[in-house]
Amino acid sequence: MIDEHEWKYVLQAASDGTFSAAAKKLFVSQPSLSQSIKKIEGEIGMPLFDRSQTPLQLTAAGEIYVRKAKEMQRIYHELVQETADLTGMKSGTLIIGSSRTRSTCYLTQPIIEFHRRYPGIRLMVKESSVHELKQAVAEGVVDFALIYEPLESNYERIPLLSEKTLLALPVTHPFARGYNHVPGMPYPVMSFARMHGQPFICLQESRRMSRIYSDLCMETQCTPEVVFEANSIVDAAELCAAGMGATLVTDMVVHNGRWSEPPCFFQLEEQVDDRQLVAAYGKNKHLSQAARKFIELLQGE
Repeated sequence: MIDEHEWKYVLQAASDGTFSAAAKKLFVSQPSLSQSIKKIEGEIGMPLFDRSQTPLQLTAAGEIYVRKAKEMQRIYHELVQETADLTGMKSGTLIIGSSRTRSTCYLTQPIIEFHRRYPGIRLMVKESSVHELKQAVAEGVVDFALIYEPLESNYERIPLLSEKTLLALPVTHPFARGYNHVPGMPYPVMSFARMHGQPFICLQESRRMSRIYSDLCMETQCTPEVVFEANSIVDAAELCAAGMGATLVTDMVVHNGRWSEPPCFFQLEEQVDDRQLVAAYGKNKHLSQAARKFIELLQGE
């Protein structure tokens, strides 16, 4: 009942809601996954899933099993972390939680440099929403996650950087006519109020930038014409560069975006607090040597 592969099968099925989806994620056949779960149910003497419902629902026994399996997952990950420290960075695995934006614009070069220094460490990046990243940290699924403050008190955090919010306009936008920015100098200033009625790419409600957008709309009594809701700042910025509409970006995206032709960037006249990015991990949890070395790279050390 404590075989690692078996409890991973149960956790994946509970997360995905179907055996077929879980099997695909785990790179196993559905019959093999179903057989493993039936074996566990036979040992327990009770079903873990109510198979009459779609998506699958956990039974009372399933709820207990999943709770204990998550504890085993956390303990197993800590075991791997702490024993890997004994190898002197010659082997081990480092799992980082991140969003797509931070993976694209922040992690690429540190990953390359880390691999150059410690080729024996296997690196993985788990991309999820903020809510899912917090859960992954709490359950020990990742070594640490890149998350913005504020964070609850049950997380340890190591400060990384502050991000500013900027307004991006397509180069063809009438408000960008005559745009002239000298590298190294501050960006021109524009009020968000000018976006009233303008084509705009906002972020989906689950993204933090969506709240900044809503606050700016309320503060300026401005209603842009939303033409698309993007899932990440990178997606929104790329659509903006293609001429679809204005959007909000961070200076991380501005400096690290892979532009064929970048949009025009403006400082906002309105006050928007900087976003504080941290490396977050569970309180009183072991932070592996590999994680510490990677965080030092992120800090520029």
